[in-house]
Amino acid sequence: MKYQLSISMKRLSLILCIAMLMAACKKEDQSAKLLEDYQALNDRVSEQLKETESPEAADSLITAFIGEAFALQQAAPESEAAYVILEDIYYMLEPEQKEQAFAVLNLDSLEAHGLKRYYDAFQAEQKTAAGLQFTDFTAFTKDGEEVTLSSLVGQKEFLLVDFWASWCGPCRRSMPGLKALLATHGDKLAVVGVSVDDDAEAWQNTVNNLELTWLQLRDTNDEGSKAYGITAIPHTVLINREGIIVAHNPDHEQVAELIK
Repeated sequence: MKYQLSISMKRLSLILCIAMLMAACKKEDQSAKLLEDYQALNDRVSEQLKETESPEAADSLITAFIGEAFALQQAAPESEAAYVILEDIYYMLEPEQKEQAFAVLNLDSLEAHGLKRYYDAFQAEQKTAAGLQFTDFTAFTKDGEEVTLSSLVGQKEFLLVDFWASWCGPCRRSMPGLKALLATHGDKLAVVGVSVDDDAEAWQNTVNNLELTWLQLRDTNDEGSKAYGITAIPHTVLINREGIIVAHNPDHEQVAELIK
């Protein structure tokens, strides 16, 4: 009887191993299929964007892409595809989507998949959301002098913190708008540029070439970027005199309305 039982247990163990292997293979197949679907989606939207001249139509395509890609990420949260897709689309997601994305993942596996920095950024975003008190950090002038954000908040009714870099095209294109804001609302609004440049010389050359007259600092230790969970630039933060964060990434027209 013991021999019979031993054989039965071995057979049961073998069956369980085969079942687990089949489940793993099925999961891998599902992951591979999701990645294929995501790549096809990426290719399709990329081709459509090439043929689109209207900014509104391009925005619509990108919005649809984000929604479809996010649905793929949510479809199989335990698969490799979920981590790969999230890394690819993270910077385009809304805060609510980021929260959902991380909610379905194994947080202990984020480091192995290279997503720990995104999770850290997400947590920082939550701590610096609109309506909350600003988080202080230290950045540096071109001469290496330390300047804290707290020393700038409250000097005027509003402070706009502009995270940017010399190599960032959209950042450079936003500068005329910032100049216009200061020309019109300089009595109420102060601006501080916080560069994430690694190259100090390139940063200073750009400041001079673009004739940026407001205070310019460099986030040498990435302290500010980490504090506000910034993964893409340009990124602006509007703070009122009381130190409350009013908005993240308002466009120039919105800034003008908010400070009226």
